[in-house]
Amino acid sequence: MIVDSDKDEKRKVEINSESGFNALKEVLQFKVVYWGPGESGKTTNYFRLREKFDAVKLNKGYSIETTDGRTLWQDSIRLSFYFNLKEVKFNIITQIVTATGQERFLSTREYVLDGADGVVFVADSDPEKMEQNKRSFRELSSFTHDKGIPYVIQLNKRDLENAVSLEDFKAGLGLPKTDEFDDGAPVVYPTVALKGDSVRRCFEDLMLQIIFNYFYN
Repeated sequence: MIVDSDKDEKRKVEINSESGFNALKEVLQFKVVYWGPGESGKTTNYFRLREKFDAVKLNKGYSIETTDGRTLWQDSIRLSFYFNLKEVKFNIITQIVTATGQERFLSTREYVLDGADGVVFVADSDPEKMEQNKRSFRELSSFTHDKGIPYVIQLNKRDLENAVSLEDFKAGLGLPKTDEFDDGAPVVYPTVALKGDSVRRCFEDLMLQIIFNYFYN
């Protein structure tokens, strides 16, 4: 993926999902957290990413679940990428974790978020889950508003017959009405995580934000 920044001088960043560690300038480590209400699809995103980036996994990953199969603590895996910046190759080690969406485990979510460089907020398209979406988003905002942590918003389960409209969803969360921000990034990423639709793009777009923050902010 190659993206042009809108800085004074045009720069190019390339992210590659290939292994390779020759002539590396530096190793950078980042943490990405998947956050959202219970059963919105955070763990499904995690499994799809494990599949899509299987060749660059540094560990097999692990999950800690309740007896009914829901995330108790966190799912976690580490991936290794490299990217080129002005003809210099860097290696990125990215830890991907999911925060439990169960409201009784609020304290664990805040702990999992600690040290995050970026967040994917995973919302549920079921209209009956809108209040949970809003509570979870407010909670995330309260934890991140003074830390400058970049995040992207994913509206999952778009294959539901009664899926909430993008317009109603954005209005409910107080998001811009436009489809894209000024830099061309989507305000909301519609996804079907079970099928892997847009899961990789959402993750890679967030990684580019994290990289730009690291070098240019």
